Amino acid sequence: MHTISNRLAAVATILAAGAALAGLAVRGLYVDSPNWVQQAQGTDLATLLLAVPVLVIGLWTASRGSSAGRLAVVAGLLYLVYNYAIFAFSVAMNPLTIVHIAIFGLALWSLLVAGRSAVEGAEAVTERLNRRTAGGLLVGVGALFGLLWLGQIASVATTGVLPPDLVKANIASNPVYALDLAFFLPLCAIAGVGLLRRRDAAAFAFPMLVWVPLMGAGVVGGIVLMAAAGDQTAVPVAVAITVLGVVSSILAAVAIVRPRAATGPVRLTTSPARQGG
Repeated sequence: MHTISNRLAAVATILAAGAALAGLAVRGLYVDSPNWVQQAQGTDLATLLLAVPVLVIGLWTASRGSSAGRLAVVAGLLYLVYNYAIFAFSVAMNPLTIVHIAIFGLALWSLLVAGRSAVEGAEAVTERLNRRTAGGLLVGVGALFGLLWLGQIASVATTGVLPPDLVKANIASNPVYALDLAFFLPLCAIAGVGLLRRRDAAAFAFPMLVWVPLMGAGVVGGIVLMAAAGDQTAVPVAVAITVLGVVSSILAAVAIVRPRAATGPVRLTTSPARQGG
C-alpha cells in the first residue's frame, strides 16, 4: 500500500483504539438510548479486541512485503469506515464525536489514496482460498442480508411500523440499511462471484472474509451486552452470526497457512471488452 495510506491507516488505528477504550471505560460517554449504547459498546469491544490487532499486525507485516498483511489492512479499514460512519452520523454527539469523524475520514482516505494498489499481489493469497466455499459464503452473505434489509424496508414502507430493533434503539432510520445495501453487501457478492469465476474482483475476497467476522463480532458484542441487561431476544441471532464469523475466519486463515503449491493458481481474467476484444 502507498506510504501515505499506511500513515493514515496507522493514525486511524491509534485513534480507534483510544476511542474504543474510552467508550468502554468512561461511564455516561454515550448519551443515546440504553439499547443503542449497548450496540455502540459492543462495537467498541470488537474494535479494541479484534479490529485494532488485525490492523496493527496487517500494517506491520505489510511493511515487510506481506500480501496477506496488505489485504488484512484493507479489511480493517473497511471495518473502520463502516462503523465510524455509524458513530459519526447516528450516535448522539458526545466528547468523542470529533474523534469518530476523524477515524471515519482517515480510514476512508487511506483506502482512496491506496486505490487499486491496496489489493496488489492478491493472487498470492487468493489462489490459496477454497474457491467454491469462500465464494459461496460471500455471495450468500450479500444475498441473505440484502434480502433481510430489503424486507424490513418494504415492511416499513407498507405498514408504517418500525422494526422492533429501531424502536429499542430509539432511531427512526437504520444506517446499516444504507451502508450494507449501497456498498458493503454488493462488495461481498462481487468478491464472491469474482472468486467463483476467477475474475479480477476475487482480489477483494480475502479482505471481505476478514471483514465478515470483524463486523459480526461487533454485532455479537452488542447482543451480549443487551442480554446482560435482560434483553435476550436476539441471542439466537448472535449464535448464527458467531457461526458465520467462525467459518469465514477459518476460510481466511487457510489462505494464510496453506502452502502455495497445494492448489492451482487462480488465473484472474477480465471481460473481452477490457481485453480489447
